[in-house]
Amino acid sequence: MKSLNVTEQLNAMQRMFLPTSEMSEAMRKNACSFWENQDKILDAMQVFADGWFERRHAGTHSALEAAQRMCKAETPVDLVREYQEWASGAFQRLMADGLACQQECMTVIGAAAPSLMPMGSEKQADTSQAESRATARAKAA
Repeated sequence: MKSLNVTEQLNAMQRMFLPTSEMSEAMRKNACSFWENQDKILDAMQVFADGWFERRHAGTHSALEAAQRMCKAETPVDLVREYQEWASGAFQRLMADGLACQQECMTVIGAAAPSLMPMGSEKQADTSQAESRATARAKAA
């Protein structure tokens, strides 16, 4: 019976656990895709936050101007009209927040979805995306 020394045993175990070139390529693609998607998510979040702050600044300026006009109002009708104009702008900003949030969620889902797919289903996703685009074009026409 031939006995193996410890070095040979360790070398054999190491070869057993080394990834194949196909596996290494898949791991590289997954790692790159993950960090690229993280970057996309961060960019989208920054766009959302910048827009949110712009809308808040516009809201405070609008509220200040409305308060000044309301204090100068000569009749209750003028006061209510100024308030309604301010409230309308506030509602529009809230709707813009909701739309921006929805777009942010779609961006995050779009960036996270490829990493959630099992390997090998990329062709299925490409096919389903092409089909949904074709359906959308047909409806638009």
